[in-house]
Amino acid sequence: MATTSSFSKGCFVFKANPHKSGRSPRKKTKKSAIVDTHDDLNASSLFAKSDKSSMEIRLDSYKKIWSATKKKSEEIISNSHKQLLHDVKTFVSENACTGQSSIPTALISLGVNLPDHAAFFSLLDTTLKTNVSPFVAMLNSKECPSLKNMVLKTIQKITSCDSIDDELENDEEDDEDDEIVPIKPRSKVKTFANLATWYSNVVMKTPLIIILQDLESFGTQQLQDFVLLCRENRVRNKLPIQFIMGIATTVALQQQLHHRTSVCLATKSFQSRPSVVLLNHLIEQLFMKSSVLKLGPRLMQLLLDGFLYHDLSLNSFMMRVHLIIMQHYITLPVSSLCCSVSELKNRIKQLRAADLDLYRQLPSFMKFIENNRSKISLLTDDKEFRLFLQKSLEALNTYSKNFSLSCRIIHSLSDGMPDALFGKSLREVYVNLLIGGESEDWEQFIRLLNVSSAHELRTRIEAALTTLKECDSSGSLSDFSTSLVLFSEELLRLEESKKSDAVTSPKSQNVFVPQGKKLDKFELKALMATAKQVRTTSEFDEVKSEIITWLNSELASRLKSPSTLVFHEIFYAGSQVQSNWDIVPWIRRQVQPVPRVAISKALSNPASYLGCSCCSLTGQETQVLSSMPDLCIVYKLHTECGRLINLYDWMLSFNAIQKKDNEDDNEEIEPIIQARFIRAVAQLQLLGFIQSSKRKTDHVARLTWGV
Repeated sequence: MATTSSFSKGCFVFKANPHKSGRSPRKKTKKSAIVDTHDDLNASSLFAKSDKSSMEIRLDSYKKIWSATKKKSEEIISNSHKQLLHDVKTFVSENACTGQSSIPTALISLGVNLPDHAAFFSLLDTTLKTNVSPFVAMLNSKECPSLKNMVLKTIQKITSCDSIDDELENDEEDDEDDEIVPIKPRSKVKTFANLATWYSNVVMKTPLIIILQDLESFGTQQLQDFVLLCRENRVRNKLPIQFIMGIATTVALQQQLHHRTSVCLATKSFQSRPSVVLLNHLIEQLFMKSSVLKLGPRLMQLLLDGFLYHDLSLNSFMMRVHLIIMQHYITLPVSSLCCSVSELKNRIKQLRAADLDLYRQLPSFMKFIENNRSKISLLTDDKEFRLFLQKSLEALNTYSKNFSLSCRIIHSLSDGMPDALFGKSLREVYVNLLIGGESEDWEQFIRLLNVSSAHELRTRIEAALTTLKECDSSGSLSDFSTSLVLFSEELLRLEESKKSDAVTSPKSQNVFVPQGKKLDKFELKALMATAKQVRTTSEFDEVKSEIITWLNSELASRLKSPSTLVFHEIFYAGSQVQSNWDIVPWIRRQVQPVPRVAISKALSNPASYLGCSCCSLTGQETQVLSSMPDLCIVYKLHTECGRLINLYDWMLSFNAIQKKDNEDDNEEIEPIIQARFIRAVAQLQLLGFIQSSKRKTDHVARLTWGV
């Protein structure tokens, strides 16, 4: 096709292909299939740059893990919106009649996690079109800069519902091509009067639903005029218009609509689940259950910091998880064994001698050999090392399951305790114990259990038993559950028999101080020691002491950090602290970038981003090459100046660099060089490195110093 580039305005005409149907050139068909193929190609190209020996195995494992993770996360997010979608659908259906003058309006408070709103409204749009009415117009502030655009977009989207099915059928039959085809004539329905005439000819009299995705972003006057206009046509033309408004905060409606406008709306509020609750559910389902790949302590903390202190977006959270999974399999050659237990044996058999050496270089294995000199034969005997590798990975998989169950038990036992020792939610308990819970927290936890009453202690044990029955389907902690049942029965027996005050030790005389006698410090200390020795012990105290001793020995041993286990680097992404395969710094640069550092690096050394040899620095970093982009040359020259920069001297330096390879001694600056310099300076000002100076008109002020 001929190019349409031109400096002047013009009209370009292209003949239509007679063999193709007239569909809109903006419509993209088979989009999802193209995106999936594109993602697969990108992943394959990235894996092709890594170690070739296990590339195919790791690529296959990556696709399986990410496919399962993505599917599970989409189910969780979709199920979380199910009740809210049902409530909104019921509200719209109940208010379908046109009798009342006020406009039925559903106010959906979705919170401040704005990136997630688009996915919810897309799901809401599909649900309403399928179950309530096909006449749905979903608007956002970007496409409605004025009231006129807002009205036209609303009418266009409502009236275009009739031809959607026909267009989709035509798109499925047509193959994609780059040829421009004729655009269908626009609808003649452009006003609410035309809309009323059009609606009178519609067979199916369903409500006209208008969805405003981001209420806060619309202009106040524009929104008020639009509401009054819709209300007038609802009363005069009997149009069954309904509103669905998405708000981030509860005060948005009061700020956007005055009383004269708000009285025209019959509002009902709907509240979505907080994003933090959904995050807890995501972590619980994705990383605490039967997931193969886990997140190490540092990566888990990095993801939580980005979520809680940045955007509260689940979509962004899952994008970061996707990045971590991909980078784990790309960077680590040993990740070929990060698979299900059923595949471990076959994959270990396929390892070569060179591959086994990679596993021997893992920091956790080297530390294990240093502490166990008797196992030094594992460094040379491949057969023995294969057996040890298989047993260690199976034990690590069992540990991961028991660790998650133990976190649930701790959450049940510590729920409601003062200071929330391990965290208020299960996610906080899991992350704190994954990082390596403080020994002081455990001591405080035991101390609080020691002062609990029989009823409170039995309630906590029964809660832990309920958690075990719900989660331990494999019966891996059956002995643990049996002990808890015995303790619960013993405490119940003590409560029923009311023998908690029965004395099991011989009764001794009370220790008292004679009246009127003064004791010095040493006598008082001896008296307190005697009182401690003769203190009576009840049967409940003995049972409680036995429970605490058992918890210290059994439960504490199951809560050790995964970084203490051998080969934990394979299953726990980002736990390679002392290894060249550590992906945490790279992930942090991608997830929490520093824009100024990145811009300075790109302008100082453009070859690191462009990947070209013409801009690569062979000597010092301050070297300036004429082959560099103009912006980079101007930036590097400005770093050599002081607070104020003379524009003419700056341009002379720029011209000298451009002509240093030429033998022409003419000092006159060409107009093209001047234009390039002016454009580069404007770009540098746009990036915030300089600004115009009020003291000297031919100077600019430098704003940044160092990196």
